[in-house]
Amino acid sequence: MFITPGLWAGEIWPIGNWNMLDDFTDSPEAIIQISQNKTGGFEGKIIEVFSDPEDDPVDVCKPCTGLDKNKSIIGLVVFKKLKMNSKKELEGKVLDPDSGKIYKCQLKSLPDNRIELHVVVNRIISQDRYLSRAK
Repeated sequence: MFITPGLWAGEIWPIGNWNMLDDFTDSPEAIIQISQNKTGGFEGKIIEVFSDPEDDPVDVCKPCTGLDKNKSIIGLVVFKKLKMNSKKELEGKVLDPDSGKIYKCQLKSLPDNRIELHVVVNRIISQDRYLSRAK
């Protein structure tokens, strides 16, 4: 029987709860729960938000369109249609609840239980965000 070290430790990439980290402070902004869906792909939904006390709390996704319009932020699926590629990275779409826009994205496993989220805004602009395994 062959078991990879990650599976032996009970941490199956990418399933689990992940902290979406602030770009500047590296502190958690939200917890995203990544799970496998019925089609064999993956999706990630917001299960907790850590709001800045100076910001107005946001309860629903007002700028979103379609089925996500005015949907509660808690439970909102932000990683959509994720599929594993040959390099064991996830490719799919990410919803930005602040703008309501959906972008192409790639999630890559990093050492120390971290994920690099590469967001493609357009052909010229992209952004990297990071997630860490939530405890």
